[in-house]
Amino acid sequence: MAAEPTTPIRVPKAASTYTPSTQDPDLRHQINTILLKDGHISKIQETLLHTLNTSPTNWPTLIQTHALTLLRSGEITTFPQLMSRVLEDIKNDVKVEDGNNAGLGVPKGVVEEGLRITRECLDGVVEVGE
Repeated sequence: MAAEPTTPIRVPKAASTYTPSTQDPDLRHQINTILLKDGHISKIQETLLHTLNTSPTNWPTLIQTHALTLLRSGEITTFPQLMSRVLEDIKNDVKVEDGNNAGLGVPKGVVEEGLRITRECLDGVVEVGE
């Protein structure tokens, strides 16, 4: 069971323009800590897993099949190579916008649901300043 909600963390409005090199590591740590403590990370993970597993694209099976093909062909022989290659192939895969393809990219609906639940969780722990 999640703990009582925590007081929202105040984030400056300018944070929306931060890049990875200009992010405040302390602020990011505070946000991550509250997301973990209040059970939001589990909620995000569970939502993503459910959405992936119920997606008509059958994405987890597509990735598994692709990985097995790489291993069985002998093209890839170690787990680190496999992870690098599969991630690279996912990034390079071109998605067709009709959603009926069997591409390696994460399905658009899954990405949208992941963004929705993440925003919902962040809204509960972050307060953006004026």
